[in-house]
Amino acid sequence: MTSIRTFLVVVLISTITLITFLTALHGYSESMKEARLLFEDQLRQQAAVLTAIPVNQDIEAVDTYTSGKQQTSNNAFQIFNRAKTMVLRSLNAPDIPMTEFHPGFSETNFSGYRWHTFVKLDEVESNWIMVAERDDIRHQLADAIILESVFPIVISIPLTGILVWLIVSFGLKPIRELATQMRSKGVTDLTPIRIDSIPEELTTLAASANDLLGRLERSFSREKRFNSDVAHELRTPIAALKIHLQNLLNDLDDPPKSAIRLEEGVRRINYLVEQIILLNRMTPDHYIAQFTNIDLFDVTRNVIEDVIEEINVKHQTLEFEGKHCEIFGDAFAVETMIKNVLHNAIKYTPDGGNILIRIGDKEDKCTVQIMDDGPGIPFNEYDRVFERFYRLGGDRHHSTSPGCGLGLSIVQYTAELHDATVHLETSEFDSGLLFTISFPAKKILTESI
Repeated sequence: MTSIRTFLVVVLISTITLITFLTALHGYSESMKEARLLFEDQLRQQAAVLTAIPVNQDIEAVDTYTSGKQQTSNNAFQIFNRAKTMVLRSLNAPDIPMTEFHPGFSETNFSGYRWHTFVKLDEVESNWIMVAERDDIRHQLADAIILESVFPIVISIPLTGILVWLIVSFGLKPIRELATQMRSKGVTDLTPIRIDSIPEELTTLAASANDLLGRLERSFSREKRFNSDVAHELRTPIAALKIHLQNLLNDLDDPPKSAIRLEEGVRRINYLVEQIILLNRMTPDHYIAQFTNIDLFDVTRNVIEDVIEEINVKHQTLEFEGKHCEIFGDAFAVETMIKNVLHNAIKYTPDGGNILIRIGDKEDKCTVQIMDDGPGIPFNEYDRVFERFYRLGGDRHHSTSPGCGLGLSIVQYTAELHDATVHLETSEFDSGLLFTISFPAKKILTESI
C-alpha cells in the first residue's frame, strides 16, 4: 500500500459504487413490478371502456369507426359475442382471436410483436373482450421511468468520489502536519514533537517518536563523552611513548633496527588514532549545522602550506593553479578531505616527482583536481580504495609513511556529506593517478592564479 489516502478513497468509492449499483438494481426490479401492475391496470381499464361500446354493427362499420381515435399502434382490441364470433376489432388486431378465451392476463405474438393481453367476459352482454399492449413499448416506457430515477444516482458517483477525496484529505491533514514537523527537524534537533494539537489517534505515534528522539539524544551524549574520554586516554600515553622513544633514540649512537621499527609502529598508531578521532568528529550531528560559504581556492592553499615541508623533503615539484570558487560546507572537513588526498599523492609519488593541483568550475560545479606521476592505482581497485582499513597491496608495501586505510574512506564520507562526488582516473602525466572532487558551487568568484 503506497498511500493511505488512495487506499481509503478507492475503498470508499468502490463501496459506495457497489451499494449504489445494488440499490439501483433492486429499485429497477421493484419498479418493473410496479410498472407491470400499472400497465395491467391500464388494460383492465381499457377492457372496461370497451364493455360500453355497442356491438350491433357489422365489422366494416366498426373498422371505419375504429380507424379514428380508437386506433393506436401500441394497443389492440377485439370483441366477440357469446358465440365467440368477432363483432368488433381495432385495425391493428388480427382477424383471428389474439389469445385463448380464458379470462385473465397472458402473452402472445402477432403482427411481428410480442403482446401482453387481457381477456374479460362481459357478464351482462356475455361478450368476450380482448385487449393487448405491445411488450416492447411497455418496456420502453418502464425503462424511461426507472432511468429517470436511477440516472441522478449514477451521476452522483463522481461527485461523491470528489467529496470523499476532499474529506479523506482533510482527515489525513494531521498526519501530513506530523510528517512535516518531523521532516523540518534539523540534524542536531532532537527536541520532542509537540503533541498538544495532535489527534488522539496519532498521540501514540508521536509519543513513540518522542521516546525514540530521547533515546537518540542520550545515546549521542554518551557517544560524545566516550569519544572525548577515548581521545584523551589514547593521545596522552601515545604522546608520552613518543617522547620516551625519541629520548632513547637520541641516547643511542647506533639505534638498532628494532628501535626504528618501534618508532614507525608508534607513529602508525598515532596516525590511526588521529584518523579515527577525525572520522568520528565528521558526523552530521557535529558540523552540518555549522556549514558556511567557503572559498575552495583558499582552503586548498592552506592545505598546501601545511604539507609543503613534506614536499620539500622529497624534493617534489608542486604546481597550483585555478580560480576562486565558493562552496557551502565545513571548512575543517573540506580541508581534511583535500589534505588526505594530497598526503596520498605525496606518499606514493617518488622523490623528485610532480604533483599538480587545479581548482576550477564547470556546469555549476567547483572541482579540485589532484594528480601525480606516481605508480597509480589499477582500474579494478578504484572502488576498493574507499573501503575502511583497505590498503593497496596489503598492510606492507614500499611506502615508509604511516597509514591505516582510513584516509580515502574519510574523503568519500566527507564528499557524501557535502553532496560532492569523487572520481578517479589516469593522471595527465605519463603515470600516476588523478583525483577529481566536484562540489555544488555557491557562486564563482573572480579568477586568480
